[in-house]
Amino acid sequence: MTSVSSQRGSALIVSLVILTVITLGAVVAMQRTTLQTRMVGNMQHQQKVFNAAYSDLSALLNELRTSPNLTRVLDDAITAYHLDNNATINPFIADYGLDKPDSPDNVEAVENRLRSFEPPSEGSSTALKDLEGSSGATLVPYYFTSTATAEDSAGSVSSTQQVGMYYLAPAPNQ
Repeated sequence: MTSVSSQRGSALIVSLVILTVITLGAVVAMQRTTLQTRMVGNMQHQQKVFNAAYSDLSALLNELRTSPNLTRVLDDAITAYHLDNNATINPFIADYGLDKPDSPDNVEAVENRLRSFEPPSEGSSTALKDLEGSSGATLVPYYFTSTATAEDSAGSVSSTQQVGMYYLAPAPNQ
């Protein structure tokens, strides 16, 4: 059996080494947790900007479905296109009476631009007389894109989304 005087604090040294290893492990774990928390926060922020742009597009489509000013909005987009092929209009100006959704916190106002463009060449008929029960006249598809761009207030995150649509209307008088 060994005497107490020959041990000279070896238990203290061993316990300090073990405590140091545990402390280093805890510090590393806390750093990883902090990094993961920041990553999740950034992902949520990016998702908020994405959702703001998506919400703006959805609101425009819903407003166009129910608005009595639908033809005026689309006609203005077509007129702008004929003046300049790259021209767009803002469908949420007060003249049209469409309700724009509010932007969430930390997201700058979402910009939505409506643009008309030439239809792709198709072989399908749009003649009303081809539809059962109809007589004469022709429907013409008018093609549009709506592009919504959202950006956070710091300008570091942005999201651009686009939706295409077409509207069948009677052909203009030639």
